[in-house]
Amino acid sequence: MLKTAIFVDDYLLLLDFLSRVENEIPLLEYTIYGDSEFAESLESTAEGYVETDLSSIKEAELLVLLAKPSNDSENIIKNFDGTIIDITGYEFASGSEVFKIDEPVRKVLKNIAVPIADVSVTVSLPVCIYGKHGVEDLMQQTRNIFSFEDGESLIFHNRIAFNKHFNPLIAGLPVGKTVDDFVEAGGDVSVRISPLSTVFEIDVFAKDVFGLKEDEGYFPVEGFFTASDISERNDIAVIPRRNSYTFVGDYVRVLIEDVMKKMREVVG
Repeated sequence: MLKTAIFVDDYLLLLDFLSRVENEIPLLEYTIYGDSEFAESLESTAEGYVETDLSSIKEAELLVLLAKPSNDSENIIKNFDGTIIDITGYEFASGSEVFKIDEPVRKVLKNIAVPIADVSVTVSLPVCIYGKHGVEDLMQQTRNIFSFEDGESLIFHNRIAFNKHFNPLIAGLPVGKTVDDFVEAGGDVSVRISPLSTVFEIDVFAKDVFGLKEDEGYFPVEGFFTASDISERNDIAVIPRRNSYTFVGDYVRVLIEDVMKKMREVVG
C-alpha cells in the first residue's frame, strides 16, 4: 500500500474525503498536511490532526492535492517526485506523474459536444466552494432571518438567500479557473451563488440541438429530482431537453468520488 500525503485546507472536504478513504481503502497509510492557518482553525478535538511541517512529504509515494499550497510550501509540493492526484490545476515540475481531476463544473462544460460560442450557461454554485466558512455563513444567515438579527459574516456580506451574487470573488478556486477558461474560449456564462450548502446546478442552452461527448450513462438522465435527492448521490444527474440540459450534483460528493476512483486505480 502506497505511503500517502494528503494536502488540504478545508475541514469540510477533509472529513468527507477521509470517511471514504477509511471505508474503501482501510489499509492506506496516510498523513494529512496543511498550512499553519488551517491547523489553527481546527477545533480543539482535532488539535495535532494536521502536520504543518511539509518536509516529510518527500517520503510519501502518493500525494493527493486537495488545496493549492501557499508560497512557503510551494517548492516542496512542486518538486514532489512520486505520483500525484490533483484537483487544483497546480503546475508541477516537468516529469511528474500527475493525474488531474476536473472539478464538477469543468467536468460538465468540457463534455458539451456543440461549439462553445453556440451555448449560454448559467451556473448556480453552492456555498461549499468557499469551504467551511461558506457553509457556516449560510447556516448563520438562515438563523438570523428567523431571529431578526444581523450576525457577523465570514464570507458573504449580504443575506444570500435573497441576494444572489453575480460574478462572485472566486479567484484562486478551481471553479474560478473553469469559468475564466470558458469565457476566454468564447462562452457566455453567468455565475451565481445559491443558498445551498453543497448542491450545484448548471443550465446549458444551445442555439440548436444539444449534445454531449461522453457515452450515454456518463450523466444519468432523470425526469425529476430534489436537492435532498442529489445530496445523497456521487454522480451528476441531468434533465435533457431539445436544446438545453440541466445538470445537478453535490459538488463535494462528485469531486471526492472522482478522486477516489483515481486513488483506487493508483493504489491497486
